[in-house]
Parts: sequence; structure tokens; C-alpha cells
Amino acid sequence: LSPSGVQGIYMAVPIVMMGFTIGAQKLSLVFGRVQVVICTRIVGISLLVALAVLVDRSVVSWHIIVPIYIIRTGIMNCTYPLDESILMDNVPKNTRSRWKSLESISAFGWCGSALFGGMLADDFSYNFSFLITAAMQFGGALLYILLIPLVEDEKPSEQGNNTSSELEEPLLAAEENNVEAM
Repeated sequence: LSPSGVQGIYMAVPIVMMGFTIGAQKLSLVFGRVQVVICTRIVGISLLVALAVLVDRSVVSWHIIVPIYIIRTGIMNCTYPLDESILMDNVPKNTRSRWKSLESISAFGWCGSALFGGMLADDFSYNFSFLITAAMQFGGALLYILLIPLVEDEKPSEQGNNTSSELEEPLLAAEENNVEAM
């Protein structure tokens, strides 16, 4: 693949991810946030296993591998807003910054997993590394099942049901308090 082809992939991934993110949000209103996260993870993991099997069988044509990669990356990363909303809806407001700071540990985990995956690929193969990654991601997806009874479903009626006067009222009250203070 040429350098411009690789850059084309890196341009396509966020566009695909954006589409999947919008779709995941809409699906979450029907099926629930946790359920959508679990389903998208299972689809993404299945595509990773498909990549490993295809490479193992020497199917390495970019016409096949690249679309699977782009779709898989988009699906696996499209639930970030849902994950964040689940977290923020279920932690006290005064501890949200602490929970958000844990994302730096997650970023460190990416670096460690890249190192570990590279070592596995060197010692065995990329296919083996992909399969180990899929197994670990599947374990993580299974843990989401524990959240189903704990996380309330987001209903369309809960979103956007504030009238403009309800939204303006706190602003007007704050403005009146500032005027009185002067």
C-alpha cells in the first residue's frame, strides 16, 4: 500500500467512526446504552478474528483487509460517547474529574499493550497477537453485562423535553442575583 493509500485509511477511519457513533447513539435510545456497547464490541471483535483468519489463510489483498480494518476500527471506537455517558450518569459530580483522570492510565495501557502485542507478533505471529487481543476484548465486553441492571436506559422522551423557558429560568435568576449584588 502506498503512503497516500495509508493516509487515505487514516482519513476514512474518523469519518466511518462518526457515522457509527451517530448510529450507536440512535440505537441506544431503542435498545439501551450498555446493550449497544456490548453488541458493537462483539461485532468489532468478530471482525478482528476475521482479520486474523484471513491473514492466516494468506488472504492479504488490501481490497478485503482495508475495508474490514476501517469498519472494525469505526465500530470498536464509536461507543466512546456512550461509555462516557454511562460513567458520568453513575458517578457523583464531585468525583467525575477523578474518574476522567483514570483515562491517562488507559492511555498508558495502550502503550503497554502495543509493546506486548509486538512481542507476541515477533515470537508467534500477528494472527496470534490479534487472537489474544480479541480474547481480551471479549472478556472486557462480558464485563459490560454486569452493567445492564445498573444502568438506566436512555429514552427519547428524556432528551430535549426542556422548554426554552425552563432553560432560560436559571440564567435569568443568576442574572437577577448579579444585578442585586451590584
